[in-house]
Amino acid sequence: MKALLRSRRTMAVLVGVVVVGLIVSAAAGLFQAFATAPAVPPLEQTQGQEGGPQPEEPPAASVLGEAPDGLSYTSGENDVYCEELECVRLVRVLTEDGETTEDTEATVQEVYDHLLANDWLIMLPEGVESPDDVPLEQTVLTDQEVMVADSSQHEDEETPAVLMVGNSTQAGS
Repeated sequence: MKALLRSRRTMAVLVGVVVVGLIVSAAAGLFQAFATAPAVPPLEQTQGQEGGPQPEEPPAASVLGEAPDGLSYTSGENDVYCEELECVRLVRVLTEDGETTEDTEATVQEVYDHLLANDWLIMLPEGVESPDDVPLEQTVLTDQEVMVADSSQHEDEETPAVLMVGNSTQAGS
């Protein structure tokens, strides 16, 4: 048992499971926050308070690099959400003309394939051996500094594909 706990692979899998759990719970919190979002973005509220630690700025949409052919990324200051000391940025994936794509799942898959081709990694939960065994909405990609998760509402045909981009917990260590 001790040898198993000392294994780097086991530790990497455990860290991956914890990080995926944090991302999934953060995504659930974001969905709840959308329903009760205040008029002022949370980032501005937190920065206005004196004293206490300030949340780390979320990564810019540019960390995703160039969008796949035919697509574009867009994100504004109102797309930043903070909870305690962690902030994430929501990045909409649109056509080059700024229109919503017809199939958000296919759009997210295309972006994921593009990122994977550019040396991003898939974080798999413990016990999962193949990325094909993880649903798209539970897949998390990382470049070791930034993590990306699907935050789209696939059942709503009017909303664009949305990616949640946040700093990797490993980057702060």
